[in-house]
Amino acid sequence: MVMRESAEIAALFGASTLRRPSSVELGWKGFAVERRTALPGEKPELRLDHHFIILWDMRVAEGEFAYRGDRFSPYRKLPHTLTTLPPGIRPAARSRSAHEVIVGALHPDLVRGVEEELDRRPSGTLRELYGTNDPDLRNLLLLVVRESEMGGRCGTLYAESLIAALATRLVYAARSAPMSTPTSASPLPRRLLQRVLDRMQADLGADLSLATLAAATGYSRGHFLRMFRAATGQTPHRYLTELRLAKARDLIVGGSMPLIEIAAACGFSSHAHLTTAFRSRFGLAPSSYRRGP
Repeated sequence: MVMRESAEIAALFGASTLRRPSSVELGWKGFAVERRTALPGEKPELRLDHHFIILWDMRVAEGEFAYRGDRFSPYRKLPHTLTTLPPGIRPAARSRSAHEVIVGALHPDLVRGVEEELDRRPSGTLRELYGTNDPDLRNLLLLVVRESEMGGRCGTLYAESLIAALATRLVYAARSAPMSTPTSASPLPRRLLQRVLDRMQADLGADLSLATLAAATGYSRGHFLRMFRAATGQTPHRYLTELRLAKARDLIVGGSMPLIEIAAACGFSSHAHLTTAFRSRFGLAPSSYRRGP
């Protein structure tokens, strides 16, 4: 079976192969993440229309980048460091050996939307990061690629929150600005909070998105996230998970409904996903909890 892939990431690396399935299979909007092995060889100059975050993985990557026409300058990228590329011209390059990468591609509209929602927008010029050690950016990229490789098990709300955090960190890092300390957000007004909670309760089995919940309040996604957390002390994803686990517990205790059906009814992607979350929350697997002491 031929795996689908990101056309933008494939074009960036030229001769390369997927190491795991691409997030393209999950249909995430404005973002794709992949593990690739880039093969040695020539890469022509390329116009980029996305933002890219590249995590150099496993081994040193060496090669040359073109500058001033036909002159080349060597590069050496160490494992676990990051390179970012904004939209624009990527010069021709030569890679000397195969190397492994984890790469995220962000559509400019996604980055622009996240930036417009920031309380304090950084004003520096958007620049490339070159062999940078940024633990926050790296860890967010690793979290989102892990969610992709788990088949989007935690749902759209979780994935969108991770992607928004990744884009926010990219904006601050690429504009050479320290992350601002958020001012205390006002709690979501009670009537709007209740509207969101009612929507969650009504659609526990649905794959709710951050945009859907934010639309119920009339606020942008960024403001909704901050105000919801100020009102509840939890992220929307964590709160929704708690509601799903509470319903699953009631169904487990109150009847003989098969666990795979309970998982589907409560919005968990699989029996295994329900079991992992349930054990983490209640200290027992669902089957053990049903049997009782």
